[in-house]
Amino acid sequence: MMLTEFEKKRAANMIWNGAHNYKVSPGYRMYDYEGKADLYWNTIIGASYTHFDWKKLTAFYSTFHETLGQETYETLFWLALENSTFEKESPLRESLALLRREYCKRKLQEFIPSIAESREGWILEGHYKVALGEDCGLPDLVDRKLLKEVEISGDLNTEEWIQSLSKTLQKYFTYLPGLPAAMQKKKREFKIPHLFFWLKDENGSSSGSPKKLVLGLLERSKGGADSRDVETASEKYQKITEEGLRKYIQSYFGQPLFDKKKSEAMEKACCIGNHQGARLYFTNGKEEDNLKGFAAKMRKEMEAQRKKNEQAYEKEASYNQTQIFRLSQMLKNALLSSLEPSPVLSNQGKLIPSLLWKPLYLKGHNKIFQKEIADSQGSLTVDLLLDASSSQIHRMETVSQQGYILAKALDNCRIPVRVFGYSSMSGYTVLNRYRDYTERNKNKEIFRYFTTGANRDGLALSAVLEQLKENTASHRLLIWLTDLSPNDLLEVKNKARNYSGDLAISDIQEMVHKAHMEDIYVLLAYTGKDKDVPNAQKIFGRNFVKVQSLEHFSELMGKMIQAEIQRM
Repeated sequence: MMLTEFEKKRAANMIWNGAHNYKVSPGYRMYDYEGKADLYWNTIIGASYTHFDWKKLTAFYSTFHETLGQETYETLFWLALENSTFEKESPLRESLALLRREYCKRKLQEFIPSIAESREGWILEGHYKVALGEDCGLPDLVDRKLLKEVEISGDLNTEEWIQSLSKTLQKYFTYLPGLPAAMQKKKREFKIPHLFFWLKDENGSSSGSPKKLVLGLLERSKGGADSRDVETASEKYQKITEEGLRKYIQSYFGQPLFDKKKSEAMEKACCIGNHQGARLYFTNGKEEDNLKGFAAKMRKEMEAQRKKNEQAYEKEASYNQTQIFRLSQMLKNALLSSLEPSPVLSNQGKLIPSLLWKPLYLKGHNKIFQKEIADSQGSLTVDLLLDASSSQIHRMETVSQQGYILAKALDNCRIPVRVFGYSSMSGYTVLNRYRDYTERNKNKEIFRYFTTGANRDGLALSAVLEQLKENTASHRLLIWLTDLSPNDLLEVKNKARNYSGDLAISDIQEMVHKAHMEDIYVLLAYTGKDKDVPNAQKIFGRNFVKVQSLEHFSELMGKMIQAEIQRM
């Protein structure tokens, strides 16, 4: 099978995201049997680059070439690397465990009998089961021991890992540790002349044709770890001009929302401190004309996801309508209970003696009575900010419905609402505006919600706060739907680390405090895991609720917003 350039680029992006580093080029990419880039495997490959020396791994891998057990050795190499990398990386990347579980479940359902007939197929199937917390199911005790030894722990460094796998291959097969491929036991095969022999790479496979393993399709890409004989994708990336990069972001996400002058002013105000060197891009998603290549195919994926989001809403339309009604009623009740009585002049009520002269001498001035009516404390606007980074990839239908339900309920209460989605890519934090305060007929634009890239949460929050400076409402509320797992590849200047962990959490906390100082109140609809709840509590106090599904969504959000309205 020939791989498309589109899928190759997708695989490269997955590897870069896995490594948190655009300079990574380990030389291998993984695809499923249909030639689609494999999200889990390419994430593992990228993550492995941060924990292992790929120059040494590549040298070790090359010793399998054209040996008697090449396919088996290669499969067990990747299985061992996956297990070790997962153990090293999963404490640092919460979403990896979920990604692994879903991958293993899917693979067990799709397992092809012909693959399961091979020994490496049995071992792989057993590994999937173990990863799901089940018994491996292998009937042969030798295979059970082999699997256990191949599932190398994450405690070993590169040299120890290679030594461990080498001993296992020697123990169970004919592999000779420390010797190059030429000195290993070779295959006995009749060589068939290849019409295009000059197109073969060093592994003997035709250029552009991936190798089929029981894991999937493996592509050996040019360049690779520590190779400098060809220009790698990352080196090409470094050479992209600022103008070219912005054009790429524009073709990917849509035409800019603001002119150059306003965009530069926004960056000047927001891209400071921890975000120095970052870029901002505002868009309403309007597609460029005559798109081609990668951007055009991504647009097709976005459109397909929009249809899925809308179909998911329509499938539960009656339930969703009920949620909108309930939330609307809760908000209306909160608004009514927060209205304070104010004295006004009227033509009936309590007489004001000092005004008796007015109707005698001034025509039409008959309001000489006073009565109290309920009056609001001022105007209220709400901004919704939806985390659209890759960590939300399995929640696209849910998040888009949650955003739509909130927007419709606020519209029903005549509360102006604006909705943004955000993610970060190639140094840019992109804010996609689905609807503005006055665009009550555009709520279906929220179904354009599509996840991609990383998330520089503090910068996205800062950009929305900067936008809110133009808002003259007396009460400004920002509701943020996120898993609170900030992670962006672009390093924080002068700190030699990427935007993640405690540094990013402290940055978000500072932004939320800044918002409160400007009388903008930020509420969190938390979509993350239990272990990160302390971060939510640290930043938001009681101003957050955990909403991982649509069940009880309106009730949870209604109570939180009610409490904030009553505080106003």
